[in-house]
Amino acid sequence: MTRSPASRLSPGLKYMLNAAFFFSLMGLFVRLVKDIPFIEVVVFRAAVSLVISAGLLLKAGKSLLGRNRGLLFLRGLFGFLGLSAYFYTIQAMPLAEAVTIQYTNPLFTALFAPLILKERGSGREWLASILAFGGVLFIAQPSSVSAVFPALIGLGGAMCSGLAYNIVRRLGQEGEDPLTIVMYFPLIALVLASPMAAATWRMPVGAEWLILLGVGVTTQVAQVSMTKGLRLERAARATVVNYLVIFLSTAYSLALGEELTVYSFIGMALIITGISSLTLRRRARPT
Repeated sequence: MTRSPASRLSPGLKYMLNAAFFFSLMGLFVRLVKDIPFIEVVVFRAAVSLVISAGLLLKAGKSLLGRNRGLLFLRGLFGFLGLSAYFYTIQAMPLAEAVTIQYTNPLFTALFAPLILKERGSGREWLASILAFGGVLFIAQPSSVSAVFPALIGLGGAMCSGLAYNIVRRLGQEGEDPLTIVMYFPLIALVLASPMAAATWRMPVGAEWLILLGVGVTTQVAQVSMTKGLRLERAARATVVNYLVIFLSTAYSLALGEELTVYSFIGMALIITGISSLTLRRRARPT
């Protein structure tokens, strides 16, 4: 009996697909509350995720502090920097452009993997990343000088995310519990973001409360799925799957009435090619 394409995906890639879907919803929710300062959205996202993570850890009777606290702190720090930059660009640029810039992070993941994980990417993986990055360049297309600064902030955030992903994988290799790894992200973010958010605080009204809750919940689901996926897949390959967020975010942009050009669709084709080459290589690998 012939198996469906989905059944041939590895468990790690399935987790990453799940993470991609919920990360795309998170971006949409952040865009919908663009009148609230981005650092305040970071605080709400961190608070919701911290409560959920701590509750699940306590229920399971596991340690809140973990074992490798130095690496856990660095995971939280780089995660916070990446998240803050991402939320800023979502509010400063069209959603599809902000997302495509953020999801250059697999290139940074591959760049830092030899230093943190002692991994070397194969030629096919590097080609897939180059194709996908080329797709990002076609889609992003900064349209004015004012868009350059947000784009640079976005690239800096993508670099921090690449570092965080490698640290997540390293912690997984050392046996750290996924929920503990996830919890340090909102813990550090809440501590660092709260003083900055207090200076520009704008109280949410009406449906904004529900949307902000959605930011926290969708991110929590995505983070747990991503952490599990990175424990099962090599970092450079697993994070390339996150480019799927671009397609979903493009659909959201169209629904929001944001203009997309033919370059966006050329970029999508390049990204699909890159992701497909990784998936085909996985299926062809001997078991």
